[in-house]
Amino acid sequence: NMSDKRKKPATYSKEDIKAYAKQHWNFTFAKQKKVSVYAKRIIANVLAMIHDEQELRPYYEMRATDIIPDEKTNEAIYSRAKEAIEELLKQIWIVENPIEKKFRGYHLIDTTKDHEEHYNNGTIRIALNPLLKPFFLELSHYTTYELKWYMTFKSWYSMRMFELLSAFKDTGIWVVSIEEYRKLMDCEKKYPEVKDLIKYTLTEPLEELEKTDVAFSYSPILDANHRGRGRKPIVALEFKLKKVTPKKIPASWYQFSDEYKRILEGLLNYGISEAHITKYAPHIGIEGVKEIMKVFYKAQLNAEIKDKKAYYNKIWLNKGEEAKNKVEK
Repeated sequence: NMSDKRKKPATYSKEDIKAYAKQHWNFTFAKQKKVSVYAKRIIANVLAMIHDEQELRPYYEMRATDIIPDEKTNEAIYSRAKEAIEELLKQIWIVENPIEKKFRGYHLIDTTKDHEEHYNNGTIRIALNPLLKPFFLELSHYTTYELKWYMTFKSWYSMRMFELLSAFKDTGIWVVSIEEYRKLMDCEKKYPEVKDLIKYTLTEPLEELEKTDVAFSYSPILDANHRGRGRKPIVALEFKLKKVTPKKIPASWYQFSDEYKRILEGLLNYGISEAHITKYAPHIGIEGVKEIMKVFYKAQLNAEIKDKKAYYNKIWLNKGEEAKNKVEK
């Protein structure tokens, strides 16, 4: 029987998809080929329409003038819309499981149906690939950012930062290595100098996102292990959302490196609260935290210290305030 010999298609369980979308919705956008501002607006609109639906519609319609408000003539709107739709027609979304070293690609737009035109008399119509349905339904739950802001951004970098930072509203902090940041900002072949990378990718977002609920500030994280002469290189960036008070340790801290993960888990085991770790760890720095852990370890063996947890917390708060004040001066 031929059908038995056929390899079963790749399947993803509901839980896989949920986890994938929650963890990676920002990177799902991010790992795809860079598309123009107008193409991104079209997809953002589609996601907003899906939001609470259980099924994909046969197609999603929108007015071209909503996507391209800055062009006045029908010809100009038509040619901009055509460029954006052509970009989306070329898009292949890669769904990847890097741990198991497997991935597959899906065309974003479904061109197999004999449906209406993609553009007709000022109306844009997009039919999504039904194979992407579970990802789109799940993604749309996480794209809770307000469309009204998204549609005002002039800069592609602002859109990307808005997508990325919207995923960190629960923690208010996102730490990303420079290498990963380059990929996310589609700058692997641009701005080899880190200071240029930061300047050209963050100047517009800082200004354009200031009014939104993901207004942010950022600070560079330097390589604490750099032993050479001159300035320590920037190895990562830490973004802080101004309108969020973080209560929990951001998941991204755990993903940052195995060393980070071990240290954070160590602090939690000593009874330091997540709120206090979040508040002071960035100021104390990884080397400083290691020194404090040595003090904790010695104290653990000291029978004279009765309330160990209070003792650890007191040291942590003192060191944290000290480091914080040093940075602020």
